[in-house]
Amino acid sequence: MPLSVQIILPFIPKAKNTIYFKGYVNFLTYSKVTIYITKFSENSEILTEKSKKESKDTIYGVYTDGSQISVSNKSKNYVNFIILNQLDELHVTKLILNGNEVDFKDNFILVLYDYYKIRESEVEWEYCDNLSKLQNLILSENDRPQSQDSYVSMLTCPVWLTASMFIQHIINYFNVIKWLIFTMRTDRKISIKQGNLILAIVMDLLLGYVILEYLTQDTKELSSLLMGVLEKLINMLYSLLKWLMGAPAGLKLNNAFNKMLGKYFSYHVQLWWLFLDVSGEKLDIILHLFYYLGYLGVTFQAAMISDMICIATFHSYCIYVYAARMFNIQISGLIALLRFFVGRKYNPLRKGIDSCEYTNQELFVGTVAFTILLLLLPTTLMYYIVFTMSIIVIGAVCFGQINISNSHSPFVCECVVADTFSESSR
Repeated sequence: MPLSVQIILPFIPKAKNTIYFKGYVNFLTYSKVTIYITKFSENSEILTEKSKKESKDTIYGVYTDGSQISVSNKSKNYVNFIILNQLDELHVTKLILNGNEVDFKDNFILVLYDYYKIRESEVEWEYCDNLSKLQNLILSENDRPQSQDSYVSMLTCPVWLTASMFIQHIINYFNVIKWLIFTMRTDRKISIKQGNLILAIVMDLLLGYVILEYLTQDTKELSSLLMGVLEKLINMLYSLLKWLMGAPAGLKLNNAFNKMLGKYFSYHVQLWWLFLDVSGEKLDIILHLFYYLGYLGVTFQAAMISDMICIATFHSYCIYVYAARMFNIQISGLIALLRFFVGRKYNPLRKGIDSCEYTNQELFVGTVAFTILLLLLPTTLMYYIVFTMSIIVIGAVCFGQINISNSHSPFVCECVVADTFSESSR
């Protein structure tokens, strides 16, 4: 079977002296081999040096202009050895793989690369396996780490504060700055990733300043505008609850249960509006806080707005939780009663289903309970669906707010640094 040999070697100008080199052999398949030349020198000691990466896949060789070489007989001592000649044009004079000399009728492909550019490159060759492997082999051969020193983020967000986007952003931003300082001290230069990060932070500050100057021309007008928006949201929620208490979409719901849920949720909304109305007097303080912290960047503004949206719509989330809980209880009760009708019950000790015999009185009570739960289910399901959709819309608005800032400024930085943290911790 013909053998295809691909040799990836550094470009070496014609020199008077013989060049000795070292590399690694990658046997992809039985008929395809790739040879990576990762180190070269004019000193023949490279042929006898030992390293931690020494293995049966290591290959040695010489690079000559056609003159007589003194190490030609040494090739017999190597499992893998290659001699290259560039008298007229670059070609392979001799190749030994696994102790066997390769026939020159086979297909040879010579690929030249710039050794110093590959070694110093910061580009990650995601879509080229050969270049990625070559770069890693060169870095390891020169005793250079393939990734930066391990960096441990100094601040982590407590679990009870993960709901606040603003707190998370402060912690992430602090870790971004610490990572930037750490890597610049370690590398003693500004890499492409670090330069992008610095530019993103500058753009974040500039955009934050422009937006803040535009929004805070009149804080009293802005305060009244925000209270008006909140009042409209509350009125819309009242209208939604009144619509659900009637015959929504022509559905015939349980009238008594529907009115009870509607009044309960309306009372909850009324309490929340009373809280917002009382705290509205302190809205100027919140706006002043937004004004000063907004100079830190547009992403800080987006994080604060996201938290304010969550606070303003907290009552909708509470109603969603109540409806979801009731729906879950009813579904669990119906499933248990279905097992009850076929003479089964759930055994929590064995975590399985056991057979059980029930009396007529128990069957009667079970039938009544099943009927009640089944007839009340559509009403609960309607509230559950409506407020689930409202939570999805609120979540989409918050996500859109984050996405807008992410596409314009260094929310991207957090993603970049998060990837760096994960890579360095491996």
